[in-house]
Amino acid sequence: MKSGFTWLGCTGLLVLGCNTETSSTSTDPTTTHAEGSSGDAGAESSGTTLPSTTAETSTSDDSATEGSSSSGADTSTSEGESSSTGSTAMCGNGMVEGSEVCDGAELGAATCESEGFGTGTLACADDCTAFDTAGCAFCGNGIIEDGESCDGTLGGQSCVGQGFSSGALDCAADCTFDTTGCGTCGNDIIDGTEFCDGSNLAGADCIGLGVGFDSGTLSCAGNCTGLDTSTCGTCGNDFTDGDELCDGISLDGATCLTQGFDGGTLSCTADCATLVTTACTTCGDDVADVGETCDGADLQGETCASLGLTSGDLACTPQCGWDISGCDVPGLPFGSDAGYDGYVIQLDPALLPCDDISATGTPTGLTDDSQVEVPIGFTFPFYDIDFTNVTVESNGTLHFGGDVYLGYTNSCLPTATMPSDTNIYVFWDDLNPSTGVSEVYYQTLGVAGDQRFVVQWDTAHFGGDALDLIRMQAMLMESTQQIVVCYVDMLSASNTGDSGAEATAGVQLDSVTALGFSCDAPELVDGTELLYVPN
Repeated sequence: MKSGFTWLGCTGLLVLGCNTETSSTSTDPTTTHAEGSSGDAGAESSGTTLPSTTAETSTSDDSATEGSSSSGADTSTSEGESSSTGSTAMCGNGMVEGSEVCDGAELGAATCESEGFGTGTLACADDCTAFDTAGCAFCGNGIIEDGESCDGTLGGQSCVGQGFSSGALDCAADCTFDTTGCGTCGNDIIDGTEFCDGSNLAGADCIGLGVGFDSGTLSCAGNCTGLDTSTCGTCGNDFTDGDELCDGISLDGATCLTQGFDGGTLSCTADCATLVTTACTTCGDDVADVGETCDGADLQGETCASLGLTSGDLACTPQCGWDISGCDVPGLPFGSDAGYDGYVIQLDPALLPCDDISATGTPTGLTDDSQVEVPIGFTFPFYDIDFTNVTVESNGTLHFGGDVYLGYTNSCLPTATMPSDTNIYVFWDDLNPSTGVSEVYYQTLGVAGDQRFVVQWDTAHFGGDALDLIRMQAMLMESTQQIVVCYVDMLSASNTGDSGAEATAGVQLDSVTALGFSCDAPELVDGTELLYVPN
């Protein structure tokens, strides 16, 4: 109660937005005013209830309540009506409603590109009020960001890392990998940086390469980076390659025996396409074919005397070689192996049958511990293997089958010292043809069919006298296929190796089959002749 005014509370009255505060100073019954926003209908008033428009806070018209936020007011509307702001949006239901910009995966038509980025994946913020651009990237700034495969740089990636086998990976304008320069080797398609692929050689062949090939089949390298010419061929290089059946002296392992003959010399046509068997032989038909020493009764006019074996009855073996068992040999047999019978003959050094070629032979120029391969001048069968070249060694030996050095440390036969196959040990010792006037010569003498190949050593022992040289000779006989070795002068001043005391003499097929005459024994005295007769 306040001096003469009666205060009426909200109790018992339907007053919208009633304010329980009253003025304590106003005494003018006509003065009323309303405070607050349009959402606050409370009024300060005197004890009278005048019908002032500002004090009138209640109406039966429901429209007066629209927009009010007072909890004390009856704000209900008729069924189906809603607040003037519309229904409440629910972020997270996947539908863009009300003031939402996006909702979950629902972005409308928006993308990173429409938001000003170059690439990437746009998302929606958790409160649906904005876009989340964290997954967007600026392509072209040289930095590989989320959503980009590359950006200027490749991030260490290559064609191989993308599942290809070769080529150059690139970065496209949209910062994705450009694999147009990559290739897949093995699909018969030349792609990427491939030179060829499988059977696809881009039209190339051996002959068209223009590098000297005239046959063969061109192929592609396994990694598609180049052409494989290993099966291309060049006729005339003494190497069987390409589609060649043979090439010069190279017969690709073929012999008269592999062609069904008993012996002889196989050869190749000039075009490398055919094996020539005209010099192959069939032993046992009583016809001494080219390449046969004899055949049955056909001794080709030879006798024991013509072979240098004085007298007796010459015969032919079933293998078409000389049978000298009925001949009188001017010497003593010292042994046999699977290829030769050996005889030792003692003569006056002046009567030895070997030729002195010191004035006519070709100097080899050999020095200490050296060798040189030279032509024989005809085909010579050594242990039934045909050779046209022989390697002359400084240390008193001959080697068939390649330009290979045989060391100076001798051993007894058979020996495994390499090369251990197809050797003639004339005087295997440590010799030095570069000392003083030493020299080693070779020469082919005689007429075709009856030639002889001679090698002559005029040399010093290693560390021996430079003027008092030793001399020995070896001859390969074309007609008889015999090997003749002459020991002319085997003494050198103050030398412990005189007469073969530190040397090996003999012939050897391999480290198992050999025929030795002497080993570290002074048995090669002046005037000694060793005769090796094919058996």
